[in-house]
Amino acid sequence: MFSESNVYCKKKIASRLAEAVKAYHRKMMELPDSPQKIACGVALGLSFDFLPIPIISIPLSYLVARLIRCNPVAAVATVVFFKLAVPFFFTLDLMTGKALLGEVSGPDIKIAGDSMFSVLLSGIAEHGYPFLVGSLVNAVVVSLPVYFLLKYLLKRKQRKAV
Repeated sequence: MFSESNVYCKKKIASRLAEAVKAYHRKMMELPDSPQKIACGVALGLSFDFLPIPIISIPLSYLVARLIRCNPVAAVATVVFFKLAVPFFFTLDLMTGKALLGEVSGPDIKIAGDSMFSVLLSGIAEHGYPFLVGSLVNAVVVSLPVYFLLKYLLKRKQRKAV
């Protein structure tokens, strides 16, 4: 009985996740902007989720999208959509950084104060350079193919509509 309910819960979660992905994809494909700007916004938003700026990444992605003239709605929607994947992204950042740099010790930084950010900052400082290098590399490596793939899909959709 327990295994049946467990399978049911897994199917329900998987179907909700699939529905969310479809809804996000549909919204990105229907944005009223050029394919380059939408693809740039999505790539920017995805790259911000790899960087160690978890709380301010939403407003920061909006501001950067406005500055570099890509679609800010696509950037913010992407950052919000992938928020639950950030722990996975940070783990991938650390693994990539350690693969590239090896076991490099982090800087000797002492975090003063007891705020909710002190735990995050001490975790980043503990992993140090491998985490930061991994986050930059992953942000670029993931966002470039996403940009070109989405740009291609949007242009193809645009040609079919005409």
